[in-house]
Amino acid sequence: MSISGVVRLGKPSRKAIFSMTDSAVNKIRELMKQEGKENFLGMKLGVKQKGCSGLAYTLDFTNQPPNKLDEVVTDKGVTVVVDSKALMSVIGTEMDYIEEPIKKEFIFINPNATNTCGCGESFTVKDPVIQFANKSDPARN
Repeated sequence: MSISGVVRLGKPSRKAIFSMTDSAVNKIRELMKQEGKENFLGMKLGVKQKGCSGLAYTLDFTNQPPNKLDEVVTDKGVTVVVDSKALMSVIGTEMDYIEEPIKKEFIFINPNATNTCGCGESFTVKDPVIQFANKSDPARN
């Protein structure tokens, strides 16, 4: 089972590389129980080329040990393995889950997103290499 969500532009989370609200954690626990995955390691977060803006999140149950370059984040007792290829696109992202009368969805509040498509499923990020190179370049300070 793959979980999808909507991307929103936002301010970076100061908690971790990736964080979740209580609502998101509770929904993931509920989904893991429904799917019989409560003994799994947790979730694997990645990005793939998709949609009109370029990137979309992938979020799947995982029981595979993380690769040595993956980042493991445990937030409120739920473990998320951030794929190393997605890391620069998700730093500071917070995942939320909302339930409204007409929709129920995960929302990724991503400070790295510079644009989203009309439906919010795909997003574009600024070039992280340039962003971080400029911050560490003494000539720029």
